[in-house]
Amino acid sequence: MRNKAAQPKELLFEGVSKDGYNSIFKKLYFHLYSNSKSSRAEAIIEDLSKILLIKLATRNPAIDKVVKTFLKSQQEANESLIPQFTKYYPKLSESLSKFGLGSDSIRMCFQELEDLDIDEAPSHIIGDAFQSLIGPTLRGDKGQFFTPKSIVSAMVEIINPKKDSKIVDPACGTGGFLIKAYSHIIENHGEFMGTLLGIDKDKFLSNTAKSICEIYSSGRYEIINQNSLDLELLNKEHPLYFDADVVLTNPPFGSKIGINDKNILKQFDLGHNWLFNTGKGHWEKASQLLNEQDPQTLFIELCIRLLKENGVLGIVLPEGIFGNKGDGYIWDFLRANGEIIAMVDCPRTAFQPSTDVKTNILFYRKKKALKSSVDVSFKVAVALNCGHDKRGRTRMENGESYPDDFLKIAKEFSSKLSAHWSNGVAKDAYYLVPRYCQENNTKEIQLNGSITEFEGIYSFSELIQKKYITVKKGNEVGSEAYGTGDIPFIRTSDIANLEITNDPTKSISEDYYDKYKRMQGIKEYDILMVADGRYRIGKTAILIGEKRKCVVQSHVKIIRVLPGAPFSSFELLYILNQVYVINQIRNLIFIQSTLGSLGNRINELLIPIPMKTIHWNEKIKDFEDTLKKRNYLLTKLKEFQIEESI
Repeated sequence: MRNKAAQPKELLFEGVSKDGYNSIFKKLYFHLYSNSKSSRAEAIIEDLSKILLIKLATRNPAIDKVVKTFLKSQQEANESLIPQFTKYYPKLSESLSKFGLGSDSIRMCFQELEDLDIDEAPSHIIGDAFQSLIGPTLRGDKGQFFTPKSIVSAMVEIINPKKDSKIVDPACGTGGFLIKAYSHIIENHGEFMGTLLGIDKDKFLSNTAKSICEIYSSGRYEIINQNSLDLELLNKEHPLYFDADVVLTNPPFGSKIGINDKNILKQFDLGHNWLFNTGKGHWEKASQLLNEQDPQTLFIELCIRLLKENGVLGIVLPEGIFGNKGDGYIWDFLRANGEIIAMVDCPRTAFQPSTDVKTNILFYRKKKALKSSVDVSFKVAVALNCGHDKRGRTRMENGESYPDDFLKIAKEFSSKLSAHWSNGVAKDAYYLVPRYCQENNTKEIQLNGSITEFEGIYSFSELIQKKYITVKKGNEVGSEAYGTGDIPFIRTSDIANLEITNDPTKSISEDYYDKYKRMQGIKEYDILMVADGRYRIGKTAILIGEKRKCVVQSHVKIIRVLPGAPFSSFELLYILNQVYVINQIRNLIFIQSTLGSLGNRINELLIPIPMKTIHWNEKIKDFEDTLKKRNYLLTKLKEFQIEESI
């Protein structure tokens, strides 16, 4: 153990836990960038990855001795480390080239990594370091984002590969899924008798995965640098990759990296146009090729092609595939080739800060001659926490770790009693967002709500039919209207904490107000609900007093309680802000890429109509009085601000 007190101040990382790896790698990178002879980011990153690989290999006593000798001597790294490393790992001689960094810089890196235990999850250590260093700007342009460790662990545990499994990842990155599957088998079955097979189009990543697998899997692997989507070439040169027992992957995704190579598209059913046959009620493949297809869609078919009969797939996909009506043909293709086993709904923060794209996980079994039917049995789990916040921080301000639902979800998969898993219901053949597929449970309202006595529970659709409420959306006034007057233009960002604020720079003139007031017909006590956007969907507020004079943005629903309804506007507002309704709203939101929407699913929202008990009436009276008093006080404060500016 080295004496940390003797280390230069700028290189000292005391009290480092696993949560601090990324910050250490960044500090090492910036130190090397400033002090080494190399100024090319890619070259420094590649050398750091070699250092990490050699550090991982020190589990081999011979390599450990070589590294210790290097640290104590004045030897050159390229003369002592590289030859000895490749001597013990000859299969890596082509992928481990010479260092570009000077030997002193390399010694500094080894010294800083000396006390770190990076043996537990080697592929994730390197993958996370690589992601933290080069970031979403360089990796994100190819749609590649490293899968968080807990998601990888959960997916492997749910699939539970056997000791003789052939396991394939056609977008392997640094080999996270392969190494986790290997360690899972060792821990649960004692030995690994199968094969780990990985493919990555990025040469650096495939070399890194090869190195990690060589060090950790006793040679039972093959990693190739190739375009996974060229099925014909893969089948010709690497037939071993087919007839897999398990495919685990997080493919690159994004419309900006669409596949337009006709030679690739023609190899896939999902590379063709599909048309919906209204008479038969399902999608059918046409002969015409698409001009372009998203890579994640082709990867779905690729994975199925790689599987043997009854083989199992675990794949991370953007939520758009689960809920975009235009992608319905993908689900008909899936149904025709197998069955859904389970789906996991991932929190929005799962891949942040690298990307804000919302993802879910599909578990699927390949089977022949299945009917195209939505009446299938599958399991659904919803993860609300992923072990880090949207900035990637794994610890809260109080020092405690952020909660992580994925490992609990994995452990409970085979349990008859589970707090996370429920039966999945395909309410719509082409809308399979996992949280939406959970069975409707009115018991949650009855058991977990603050309302204990009901006249009934009705959907928004039923309330509209009974003429208890009306629901319509606002309008867009156009940016040219911003700042032309003093009348608020209410946007999604103006609705929070049951309150309406407004940005004066977005206020509009009387002329614009007159244009839209007839369309919107805003009245006092109308309720505004955010229906589209990024983070505030479901937030509500009520228009009181002078605030009724406004124009409302199109992303906001205007809800009006009509005369004769068995509840007031304040009662409905109160109900809309109870946990059991907020949870429903969350389940009804569909996130296409980064933007969410309630859409027409707001009509499915279940609302309990309370009995008019003394306790209920007192609660609502207090709620109404509080909101009106706050509105009065805010209006008074505004008057003071006006006087101050005069």
